[in-house]
Amino acid sequence: MRSIDEIVNEGGFVLLEKTKSIDDRKIKEGKIPVAIDAAYAEKDGMVYLVKANGTIERIGSREYWDKIMEFKASEKYAARINAVTEHKRDVGSCGLCNQHKNSTALLNIVATNRCDLRCWYCFFYEEKAGYVYEPTLRKIKKAIEKAREINGYTPPIQITGGEPVLRNDIKDIIKMAKELGSPHVQLNTNSVSIGIEYFDNPAKAIGRVSEWVEAGLNTIYTSFDGLRPTPDSNIKNHYEFPFALQAYKEGGMKSIVLVPTVSKINLKEVPDILKFAIHNMDRGIKGVNFQPISLVGSVKKAERDKLRVVQSDIVDEIKKEFGFGMEAWYPVPCIAGLADIVGREPHIHFYNNEKCGIATYVYVDREKRKLIPITEFIDATRFLKDVRQLSYSPFRKVMLGVELLPDAIKHLSFRKALAKKISDYIIQDELPNGKKLSDILDRVVEEGNYKALREFHYNFLFIGMMHFQDYYNYDINRVQRCSIHYAAGDKIIPFCTYNVFPDIYRDRFLKAHAVEGKKAEELMKKSLEAKEMVERFRERKDEIIESPIYKEVYSLDKPVEKSPPEEIHVV
Repeated sequence: MRSIDEIVNEGGFVLLEKTKSIDDRKIKEGKIPVAIDAAYAEKDGMVYLVKANGTIERIGSREYWDKIMEFKASEKYAARINAVTEHKRDVGSCGLCNQHKNSTALLNIVATNRCDLRCWYCFFYEEKAGYVYEPTLRKIKKAIEKAREINGYTPPIQITGGEPVLRNDIKDIIKMAKELGSPHVQLNTNSVSIGIEYFDNPAKAIGRVSEWVEAGLNTIYTSFDGLRPTPDSNIKNHYEFPFALQAYKEGGMKSIVLVPTVSKINLKEVPDILKFAIHNMDRGIKGVNFQPISLVGSVKKAERDKLRVVQSDIVDEIKKEFGFGMEAWYPVPCIAGLADIVGREPHIHFYNNEKCGIATYVYVDREKRKLIPITEFIDATRFLKDVRQLSYSPFRKVMLGVELLPDAIKHLSFRKALAKKISDYIIQDELPNGKKLSDILDRVVEEGNYKALREFHYNFLFIGMMHFQDYYNYDINRVQRCSIHYAAGDKIIPFCTYNVFPDIYRDRFLKAHAVEGKKAEELMKKSLEAKEMVERFRERKDEIIESPIYKEVYSLDKPVEKSPPEEIHVV
């Protein structure tokens, strides 16, 4: 195998950064992948991951690269965790080992691998797997307790699957997570079954959602891949989603995040997905988190190129419609310093690799359907860089004027001092609706709770994206800083490792803990019945599209009805 420097030079690339990846050309089922040298390199305005085995995979534009490098993860950022796994090799011994540099920002609890959909890009559901995984409440509790032991705190929790709503005890899982100390619980759902239920029995669907809310659910994290149910798109939950949204609203759920999986098939729908979010903000939509498709498994280069979407592609589509580009976006570690200043140890860190995801906030002019990036109102880059430097400084207490305060009030004083400091970075204080951004941000920083975010999220929409990895763009340095983890028995495992190598991690664990016997047969039968229920529902398409709820939710050209801000919960 040639050296990475030779490959970069011969290909006419400009070397940007060296790392390690895996040899995607020699992956064998059940075998530990071989770690090889790799590098990020630029050519003709595009950045690629170049591997020593000759694989070259597109990562994003040079503009994207330059922006995320402004907040490159510093080696000073290394979380203290109670690692239970010893680092033995670069790939193959994953858990949070003694070389892992980040704590858990979101703990994924797989509640089931059953699902009522059969998405073409998914190989996770029980019918494909050949077994049912559905842990008991006791096992889920033990997993959350293990995460608390490793991190020193109970992290935010996402109940995921499969389709977790196929379980009848979701409210019990939510309640247990809250009782164990999780500050934020979200439910990752395709929204299909709750939508069907609302269409046929609104009271029952509303009752289920109300139970989740009463148990402590903070956010619905739901699939939404596009507006048009056409053959060249992915209808996924198109027909059910309007009724699910109505069930969420009437059931008291005030925080919903749309999670579109984006490939080249639906890339052009990105602007319309944002317009859909704007139109339905008063139904609880507070954010859109795009996920460029992860091409897990062996996929030929030509086929990858037909599907591959990178973060800068999505930004470019948004810019075409709304006018703002990469200058308004920031990588995850940009807020690491801020979290460290306002947080009490142990706390959630944002020590992620800068390539894992980017995000921004946009002011929503609902009448004009216009999005204005927060960078138009505040010099976010200067603020975040100054805070980053401040977080490094051992004299930050002195610089914020709280060095002599008693510990009991020091934390609150940090927040007050920081809130006051933010005003120095305001470019345009008055929002188009006459509100003052400084007043809103003062409350958010000083109070530091979900209630304080109520008015901010009435005016601003979160837009983010997380680019999960696959064989071809796998970066071991990224995995070292992963903060989204899966509970897996006595381990918690980084997201990308868990899913990119399923036969070593995800599937091996799930199969080893699969439900057996008559119970497994019953659960498999119920899952197939749920799938058939979806098929029967969609045969009623003519009835569905004539519903006033369907028409209103998808009528993006109608004026947006405005309601007063409500107390909400967001991630």
